[in-house]
Amino acid sequence: MTTSLVVELEELQRLFSGTPVPRDDYDHHFFMKPRKLLEEAQEEFSAFLDGHFENLRGGRNNKAAEALRSHLQWVFLGLADAAMRGKWLLVSLDDRAYTSDPLLKRYGFKYAPTKAIVDYLERNGFATVKRGRQYKNNPARTRLYPNPELASALVGFHLQTVTDIEPPYVVINEPDGRWKEVIAELPIDHPDRLEMIQINDFLKGHTWACEGPVQLKYKHDVFNSGRLYTDYQELPDRRVRIRINTLIDGEQLCEVDFSANHLRMAMAVLHGEDIGDTPYEDIMELAKIRDRDRVKTFVTTALSASSRTAANSSWNHDNLGAEFFGRLELAMIKRFPKLKLYDSWGIQAQSLEGAILRQVMLQGMEKDIVCLPVHDAVAIPQQHEKWAVHAMLEAWEHVVSTSGTRAARARVKVDGP
Repeated sequence: MTTSLVVELEELQRLFSGTPVPRDDYDHHFFMKPRKLLEEAQEEFSAFLDGHFENLRGGRNNKAAEALRSHLQWVFLGLADAAMRGKWLLVSLDDRAYTSDPLLKRYGFKYAPTKAIVDYLERNGFATVKRGRQYKNNPARTRLYPNPELASALVGFHLQTVTDIEPPYVVINEPDGRWKEVIAELPIDHPDRLEMIQINDFLKGHTWACEGPVQLKYKHDVFNSGRLYTDYQELPDRRVRIRINTLIDGEQLCEVDFSANHLRMAMAVLHGEDIGDTPYEDIMELAKIRDRDRVKTFVTTALSASSRTAANSSWNHDNLGAEFFGRLELAMIKRFPKLKLYDSWGIQAQSLEGAILRQVMLQGMEKDIVCLPVHDAVAIPQQHEKWAVHAMLEAWEHVVSTSGTRAARARVKVDGP
């Protein structure tokens, strides 16, 4: 459930007219999935959909027309998500993929209605369409992004979308070797699977914006990543403060967030040190840079990249200022001389964060408190703020001390509407 968010949505809609399409890369892509709407939003959305459906229906029989309308809803709600997040919606226009791709088959997507809708959007200028090319064993998906008028009409519906809360709750992206089969065949009593079932079964009785499952996501193998993911956390909260102004079970929420968490965990686990209350500010002072967000981005990049070259490439790709990279690097080395940069440690940090948030969510479940994962934070009803602060600090100490030392401690901050 959400507040009306009238001011925030109007601000976001104003931005559409002056904002270019998103960068066309992996970080700005997401796959279409079947979505529904809350019952109270369905009538308004159906009225919006009717005109487009009639333009497309032509001479289709009832069965084909029903499939077309279902796909039209899925595409338009996907475009609402694209507008909200500033990312491209991916669909497949490879007819062979619909008989071989497990995801397309599981979702029930069909080639003919998908192609008809993409052609319609492109022909009428409703969306920018970048058609995928066929590469050996790696077909590129077609990317869609709504024009400003369609984005403005659709974006408010995204907050009222619902994705069925059903397995799989433990997934792996870009699996190496046999890890895809290993994850798919986890026994029902495996701790990962059992805990994620418990968390999702509990959430089924509650309401929040962009309702859907919470998934535990690994990358390559079970030793990498392991973060919790749900659609809610993708709502914008910087350019426009959408996420923090939504509701959980009809109540205003707050977010309890770890401060400088990857850096703090790295120094705790690898070197048994506590880095104090102001690590980013320390780097800012040494680098003579008055931009905390830029410092935070550099720290995340330097801890996540596998090499200095990769980190520098990512930094320049994001146009963060080549002149700042070296200054921040020297400041990091001076402030934290023991810390090895460009060693992919951020993947380990994500795994620890996932373990911490799972512990907090399971504790909340025991007290009938909804906790939603937001990267390295949790969103909870405001009345449970003090409990969440204590639970986050306790879980961090438990997980990090198991991996390293008890000499360090977490710091948290609380954000509200």
